[in-house]
Amino acid sequence: MSAVSEAPAALDAQVKDGAGNSEDLAVRARAGWKFRPSPYWAAFGALLLVALLMRLWDLGAMALHHDESLHATYGWYLFSGRGYRHDPMMHGPFQFFANAGAFTLLGDSSYTARVAAALSGTALVAAPLLFIRHLGKAGALVTSVLLAFSPVMLYYSRFSRSDIHIALWTVLLIGLIWQYLDTRKARYLALASAALLLAFSVKETAYLLAAILGSFFFLAAIMDVVPWVMGRKSLRDFSPAGDVLVVLVTLVMPLGAAIVSLAQGPLGVTLANPEWTKGPIGIPMGPGRYVAVLAGVGMIAGSLVIGLRWRPRVWLLCAAIFWSLWALLFTSFFTNLWQGLGTGIWQSLGYWIAQQGVARGGQPWYYYFVIGLNYEFLPLLVGTVAAAVFAVRGSRFGKFLAFWAVFNFLALTYASEKMPWLLMHVTIPFIFLSGKLLGSALERRPWGRAVASPQAIETTQKRGRLHWPAVGFTLLLAAFMAASGWGVLTALSKERDVVLLVFQGTVGLAVAIGLAYAFARVAKGKRLALAGASLALALFAMTAPSAFRAAYANADVPVEMLVYTQTAPDIPQIMERIDRLAEATGKGKDLRVLVDSTDGYSWPWAWYLRDYKQATHLCLSSDPNCSRVSSPPDADVVLLSERSNSGVAQYMEAYGTPVRYKHRWWFPESYRGMTPGGMWKAVRSREAMCNVAAYFVFREFGQPIGSVDAYAYFPKDFEVGKIGKDIAPKRMGC
Repeated sequence: MSAVSEAPAALDAQVKDGAGNSEDLAVRARAGWKFRPSPYWAAFGALLLVALLMRLWDLGAMALHHDESLHATYGWYLFSGRGYRHDPMMHGPFQFFANAGAFTLLGDSSYTARVAAALSGTALVAAPLLFIRHLGKAGALVTSVLLAFSPVMLYYSRFSRSDIHIALWTVLLIGLIWQYLDTRKARYLALASAALLLAFSVKETAYLLAAILGSFFFLAAIMDVVPWVMGRKSLRDFSPAGDVLVVLVTLVMPLGAAIVSLAQGPLGVTLANPEWTKGPIGIPMGPGRYVAVLAGVGMIAGSLVIGLRWRPRVWLLCAAIFWSLWALLFTSFFTNLWQGLGTGIWQSLGYWIAQQGVARGGQPWYYYFVIGLNYEFLPLLVGTVAAAVFAVRGSRFGKFLAFWAVFNFLALTYASEKMPWLLMHVTIPFIFLSGKLLGSALERRPWGRAVASPQAIETTQKRGRLHWPAVGFTLLLAAFMAASGWGVLTALSKERDVVLLVFQGTVGLAVAIGLAYAFARVAKGKRLALAGASLALALFAMTAPSAFRAAYANADVPVEMLVYTQTAPDIPQIMERIDRLAEATGKGKDLRVLVDSTDGYSWPWAWYLRDYKQATHLCLSSDPNCSRVSSPPDADVVLLSERSNSGVAQYMEAYGTPVRYKHRWWFPESYRGMTPGGMWKAVRSREAMCNVAAYFVFREFGQPIGSVDAYAYFPKDFEVGKIGKDIAPKRMGC
């Protein structure tokens, strides 16, 4: 065996900085890092610019989802001076103030309604810089790349929902906590307190985050907690992990008082009202109010006692930052004082405890396996390996990432409400795990030449830094995966071409032989790193197109599982006709538009018609408290739900032929109801596996897209034109 193949790992870790000086990454990681202009920082800056452009590009093209229209409209109310009142049904106040700020700076439009989400998504890509001591420079960059091109991160960075905001505050909170653990500087606890509050101001998922972090740091500080409980240790003598636990617990305790609602059945009182007919969901009622007050006062008292016995000055600073921000946001800057205090302290948690029985979405327990492996296969597969490795022989940070990933996944799987946007929270810890593992592999320079001694470095530089057999292995692995996939698709198709299969098998065998030859030419110390990095690159080559397809090509077309009960692109097309009619008639924003509000059809029309002064929303079905159309409507345009449209022809003679359009449509969830036996049967079925492959590769399936439709009535002499979006035909014959 050559001396080159036995090069010490220490020499493999040597790299060149921007000035051409050799340095050891492990030493730099221990010593911290400082910014110096270099190709590394240029690459990071270029990545952030690309991430920003990806998130801002054509941001207003997708039809506003039902939820987006709520967030945009209430943000617009705030922007236009109509105020805002916190309602936990639409989660926390942060996104409404963020949207109002975007409207103030950039004007109100479907584009600017998503700008705040795009900026949070871009900031999330930069956030791994906080972890550079623990991820390493290569690991931080890889993590940022995975966040930038993650299908779920990209899609929901272009979507006006709360999840991308809480994803950002979650990562910043964890980053600031680890900065404190590294330095024990109180300013990081103060900043972490702000990040924690901002997470709570976005979405109630923050309670789950606090529970997971609290559990980890309880275990990490068990040697502090047990002696303290036994009276043998003072709070002031806690370790850094114990300090973090104290701050987390004492700040969250008052906001968690409504957790006692879980026991409202045995107690026989209403602590979180589950029936909207009796009052707001999630509030205490009757005798339950006294229990709620006692629980709240007890939590506040416990928080004060523990915090002041710990480190009074530091705790008061953290508490002041946390509660001052809380008061400003939840009371809408004191314009909604008492209601905001009540909804923020109690109803935020109470509402979602009451909603657990509703199980919105109704997804099966394996939902995140199905949707995750369709989009986030790279971090889930690599991150699972990393979690196993770090759990056994990782640093404390590596063990934390493994703990976070596993318990976060279990908690979200157990929770009754499962939605595609929650896949973000499942994926993020796996992305960090993948980044750390792949960063370690890259620090071994898997495509570089191995050197046996410092004297050999000069010779290596003259011959070139790349080791071409290693490069060839990566290229051949990508070719082998592509050829294998092509062969599988051919074998699964109904009309299998035997000649083509033989050709594909021959190509695959030749590539496999080349792979084995190239791998044998690589130094043993680099083989594992090379195999892992090469496989990750091949998976990334599959991930990026999936992200672009979901975020741009199919952004509002439910051939994607990420597109959940989405407003159809028909609605922006109808809106364009309304704007054109308003201009043609000279009525402008005084054009009269009648919207049927049956089944929530006011949304997203409330957003799209926000500037039309004569837009009216009425329930026109036969439901209770509604009134059917019984005379010619006094409107230029009428928008009726499908079930309100029957029997109205005699009153619509002044209008042209009604235009049928899709109001909302959704992905046909054929994966529901699967059992282990059914899964095994599907695996053995060529047709079933062909359908799986057809969906994974081409996003095509054999079932129609579900929808609820509506009708648009325009004046007889107005040319409406074609409405709707064509879906690409099926390509595979299964």
